[in-house]
Order: sequence, then C-alpha cells, then structure tokens
Amino acid sequence: MKLIRDFAVILACLLVGKGAAALLPFAFPGSILGLFLLFFLLSTQLIPLAWVHDGGQLILRHMALLFIPVAAGLLGYVDVLSEGIGLIIASALSGLVLILLVVGRLYQRLQS
Repeated sequence: MKLIRDFAVILACLLVGKGAAALLPFAFPGSILGLFLLFFLLSTQLIPLAWVHDGGQLILRHMALLFIPVAAGLLGYVDVLSEGIGLIIASALSGLVLILLVVGRLYQRLQS
C-alpha cells in the first residue's frame, strides 16, 4: 500500500507538470515541470520525504530497464547516427572539456 501512495504522489506531480506545460505559450517538457513541483513540495516539506522515498528508490533501482525502449528506438536511426558520429563525439568531448574547465575554475575561485 505504501508503494501505491509513493507512485501516486510522483504520478500526480508528473500529471500536474504536464498540465502546466500544456498551458504555457511555449514548448517546455511537462516532466521537468513535474520534477520541479516535486522538488518544491519536498523542500518546503509540504509532502514528507517518506511519502515518495520507497517508490523513488524502486524506480532508481530499476532505471536501467527504462532506457531499453529508448535504445531500441535509436536502432531505427542508425544510418542518421552513423553519418554524424564524428560530430556527436566531438561535441560530447568538447562539452566535457568545457564543463571540466568551468567547474575547475569555479572550485579554484571558491577555495581562495
């Protein structure tokens, strides 16, 4: 029964986020709005952490299974991905280097 409550709270935040995204005049993912709503409710303690803890742990434990449909869907675009693999790898590596430089610089500034 506890997991049903946990999933109900998480699902309610998701549905409210999707509803809010439908009302916005620009495109924004409703799941992100739902996540922000859940974060707000938890940080202001309007919803106790115990109400979502076990359900969230269960979802996190089996998260790898949630990526299987996405990976299977990407197989339909192998030709498109193979054409741009160099650009994909270059942008991923340059983004990694940029993030490392920015975080390193911020860490040095905060330490001094």
